[in-house]
Amino acid sequence: MSTFVELVEKRRSIYALGTDSQYSKKEIEKRIREVVKQVPTAFNSQTTRVVVLFDEANDKFWDHIYDVQKDVLEGEIWDMMSGIMTGAKNGIGTVLFFEDKDAVKEMPAQGIREEAYKQNNNANAQYGVWLALTEMDLGASLQHFNVGYEQGFDKGTKQMFNLPESYEMLAQMPFGSIEQEVGEKEHIDADVQVKVFA
Repeated sequence: MSTFVELVEKRRSIYALGTDSQYSKKEIEKRIREVVKQVPTAFNSQTTRVVVLFDEANDKFWDHIYDVQKDVLEGEIWDMMSGIMTGAKNGIGTVLFFEDKDAVKEMPAQGIREEAYKQNNNANAQYGVWLALTEMDLGASLQHFNVGYEQGFDKGTKQMFNLPESYEMLAQMPFGSIEQEVGEKEHIDADVQVKVFA
């Protein structure tokens, strides 16, 4: 098994996806369930909800995203993002990340703190799942299409999969085999990112 630092270094945003994997969909689902169960949440609130899409469900979702975004994005942004949408259909599946607003309201926090805890809870699940997929030699990227609970932007997705109205979609993670390696990642100075005092 990889060391943690090696796994962190190995994780990259991968957009050229395929379906060549030594792991079955059942094994991938099991790993995702294990990770989401164990990720830390504020006050052990466990507000994050995850939906895993394969096959027809995955295609259906990305066709929906494409149909919505083609009327929203323009020019170079559309050229770039439409490729991500169509490429996501070439992979094995997609993980959808939600927060259950009913569960969020049960946390002993309000306002800015409630929002921060919610976002942190979901980010922990996102990163944990991403590392789990990386360990399985699968590539992934994190996307944020159709997010906006108050505006109803995620309503179509919830209707498509008969999800509770209280679910707020925060991100999507298409994943699959790595069909094209990415270049070296640039880093800012480590002393800018991390400061140490004693």
